[in-house]
Amino acid sequence: MADPEADTLELPPVPEFGSGRPRVAAQRIHPRRLGRGHLALYARLRAWTIAENHPSRGMTVAARTGGLAIGALTLWRAANEQPRLLAVAAGAYAVQAWKAGRPVPPAPPIPPVPLTEDELKRRVLLGVQHLIGDRPGIFLRELYDEFRARPAAAHLDDARLRAVLIRSGITIQKIRIGEQTGRSGIKAADIAALLSPTPDRTPDSDVDAGHAPSEGAVDHA
Repeated sequence: MADPEADTLELPPVPEFGSGRPRVAAQRIHPRRLGRGHLALYARLRAWTIAENHPSRGMTVAARTGGLAIGALTLWRAANEQPRLLAVAAGAYAVQAWKAGRPVPPAPPIPPVPLTEDELKRRVLLGVQHLIGDRPGIFLRELYDEFRARPAAAHLDDARLRAVLIRSGITIQKIRIGEQTGRSGIKAADIAALLSPTPDRTPDSDVDAGHAPSEGAVDHA
């Protein structure tokens, strides 16, 4: 069982940023992380500039492109006059790229949804129907062997497999397949009936037995 106090649970392993503990590796200033952050910032700037989903895209793209050009020209002139500003701007951009390149923790696994008993029974019926195929039925011995060939039922003995079949509503009886007869098995017609049950037909209104529906519904006591 994993230790909740272990460092490996605080941040996911980041092998591309170096070896060691994940916490230290994730915070290390690594060229790959800076490069990844630069690509992320460039993608954001490009998406903002081209304004794909903007209603008035043409005017918006022209205005944003002009603003970027004016800003770049102003920054360039200020850097020529004050070279230190260029170093400050480069450092600020490196910090933003380092933050944007932070590794994203993997999403926690989605726990499987527990199946209801009816769904489990239906899966058993579908499995038996698949093993029967086009034949009129299947003998229990063959069915047990086929079930135990699957990892999910490899640990079940004959008694437990029979209990699963009975709980699923399957009728076990003497059947005949070809020249073989007198052996316990399951009919394909029984499985088809369980998978497609006939709905009970109920009257649309409450009437007494022996009265026609036209006579109207009988008042309840």
